[in-house]
Amino acid sequence: MPHSAKLGWSVRGVLAPLLVSVVLHGLLFLALWFWPTRTPSSPLSIQSTRIMLDTCVIEPPSPMLLPGEELPLDLRGLNVQTSLAPTILNTPPLHSRSGNTLVPPQAKTGGTPVPPGSEGGSSGGSLFPLPATASSVVFILDRSVSMGEYRKLDFARRELIASLRRLPPTVRFQVIDYNDYAESLLLDGRRGLLPAEPAIIHRAVSLLQALEAGGNTNHLAALRLGLDLHPDVLYFLTDAGDLRPEEVAVVTSRNQGSAIHSIELTRRRAPQPDGMLARLAHENHGTYRCVSLGD
Repeated sequence: MPHSAKLGWSVRGVLAPLLVSVVLHGLLFLALWFWPTRTPSSPLSIQSTRIMLDTCVIEPPSPMLLPGEELPLDLRGLNVQTSLAPTILNTPPLHSRSGNTLVPPQAKTGGTPVPPGSEGGSSGGSLFPLPATASSVVFILDRSVSMGEYRKLDFARRELIASLRRLPPTVRFQVIDYNDYAESLLLDGRRGLLPAEPAIIHRAVSLLQALEAGGNTNHLAALRLGLDLHPDVLYFLTDAGDLRPEEVAVVTSRNQGSAIHSIELTRRRAPQPDGMLARLAHENHGTYRCVSLGD
């Protein structure tokens, strides 16, 4: 074969594949160019955030939407007293040894009203009215541990001090405090009846203010000590209802004419007219009074 023919054949063999390659690549490019594609969305970015609050009004809830206040289940149906003042229950007239009637001031609930014109016939606080004709009085004050509860000793002491300060100077007095043991006030070396002079009353008040509650109760020892002084009137104040019938009998047989008035401090709502304190007063020409301390 001539040399020129070989050269032309070789050029043809190179150009043919090249042309085919160019055509195929062109078709591929056109296909890719016109092929439908999804344009990716740009990522979400927050450049800045601003919250503006011009006015905020919170209205009170409507009473129609809220239930009313209710008491706890254990208090529903109870007649709860909101007053903390002690209440004197069933206060009958008091009688002195000489037979004069003592009428205490009007109690808040269940008290006996003071008859007109009789206010001047007694002196003392609401718990310890004293007839004008009485010349001697003994106060017996329980100071056992139970008297420290609900501030019973504080209440009794306050009433007693007020009564002492109102005693006429002509009256002789003594105060006996007791728990396991009974003891009268010792002033100027004397434990008997003392004149109600201002200086002696002042010293007696100082001793009473130092009393503290503690120990058990020995009612009989206190009542015996009080009766040994032979007063016209004897006030017996306690919060214990454990006075025994035999003790009442001993006191009654020992009494030589003193009027014994029993005063009970309690949290009950009603007195116990058939209790031993009431019996003690009834058998010794006195009265029983129940002071409810409420809640």
